[in-house]
Amino acid sequence: MKKKIIGIIICMLFLVSGTVLATSTLNNPPYAPSSPHPEDGALDIGVKTHLSWLGGDPDPADHAMYDIYFGNTTNPNLIATDLTVPNYYPGVLQHTTQYFWKIIAKDMNGGVTSGPEWTFTTNNCSCDPPGEPSGPTRVRNQWRYNYTTQLMNQSQNPNGFFYNFSWGDGNHTGWIEPFNHTERVRAQYAWEEPGVYQVQAQARFMNGPGKDSGWTTTGWSESLLVEVSTTNPENQAPNAPVITGTSKGNIGVVYDYTFSAVDPNGDDLYYIVSWGCCGIETHTYGPYTSGEQAIINHTWSEKGTFTITAKAKDVYDVEGPEGTLTVTMPKTLPGGNDFMQQLRNRFRDMLGICQGGANLTELTGVMTYDGANFYIELVELHFGPTWYISSAMSAVDYDGDTQLELIIDELLGLVDTTVTVEGHYQSENWMSVFTINGEIYREPGQPIWAAKHEWRWRYGHGNGGEQ
Repeated sequence: MKKKIIGIIICMLFLVSGTVLATSTLNNPPYAPSSPHPEDGALDIGVKTHLSWLGGDPDPADHAMYDIYFGNTTNPNLIATDLTVPNYYPGVLQHTTQYFWKIIAKDMNGGVTSGPEWTFTTNNCSCDPPGEPSGPTRVRNQWRYNYTTQLMNQSQNPNGFFYNFSWGDGNHTGWIEPFNHTERVRAQYAWEEPGVYQVQAQARFMNGPGKDSGWTTTGWSESLLVEVSTTNPENQAPNAPVITGTSKGNIGVVYDYTFSAVDPNGDDLYYIVSWGCCGIETHTYGPYTSGEQAIINHTWSEKGTFTITAKAKDVYDVEGPEGTLTVTMPKTLPGGNDFMQQLRNRFRDMLGICQGGANLTELTGVMTYDGANFYIELVELHFGPTWYISSAMSAVDYDGDTQLELIIDELLGLVDTTVTVEGHYQSENWMSVFTINGEIYREPGQPIWAAKHEWRWRYGHGNGGEQ
């Protein structure tokens, strides 16, 4: 009896272990590749297009990889293996050419599934596709989310640009009505089923001003991979923005400020900014990618000390901590001396009259030009009357382009470069200039058109009026 019981137990153990072994070795092959982009049989596809498809593996612990066959004949050759994402850029294609492609999916346990052969035909446009769409990459099914894109390297078109988003599940927005070349286009979508989807965009425009001029369509953009689940995605708040820019300036002047924050999840960001004035209003700018530098300009209309505050908000409306920058606007617009002071400055400037004898003050910085006057930071630089610098030839190649030009052209050649000048401050932010980068520009104490100065100006460096 004992022997029978032992035998039964041993048999049961073998059966259980065999069932476990069979279960553990069971492997499902990957899903068949589907939903190709460009779509099968598509025409007028841009030569700069990305290929994408739906794939995946039914086994949760398994991961699909892909081999891609691609060429301009049926039964195309293998061109890439073991791709880990269902997306591939084949490079710039030939115009008006039919292409064929096929995907074979493989898993880590030897499962293989071959997709069908697809085809598309390119157009004759070398235009770039829109940029990779921006938006949430971890979402919940049946909830609507915003995605944006923008054309890259494209000039204006009188008829505007139309956009079409593909959501990776076989659905599209259709052509969204026209935008200009600088606008970002926005679209919303809600996925029904969980999974990983690729969001792409393409654009089209008319070839001419008439309605019958014909359409040109770009290729598909790079794909944004979006993971859709049945639960709310885990999310971390973005970091505090770092704000950089002018900390001391003038009212009435436009200044650029840079805002940059990083999102731990890599989400796109909006910046909620208060400029510290004007009723402490807040303004929202974006979206920007995580870590991207957002350059936003602002002008103060009143004197004072202000604190710029900014928070980064991700695409799930989660806000991070504040970043701050304190700025002081102590002065009026450059050149804002009172009327009588301006007259005195111009009179001294024309005559070369210098306060303080021959003692010059040195100033170094990036020289700018506003269409009327030259500046280094907040100091307005004066080189003599406009009629003179616009008509007199320079004897010194100040801008280093190996050509002697009109004084005004030599000065314009120095704009946006670091320049060292020496001169006399006629008032707080007004300097009469006498040397440029160590080269004599005019002699202190003499009118700019004085004979000695004019001779040196026309004939080079020398003494007196003798050659």
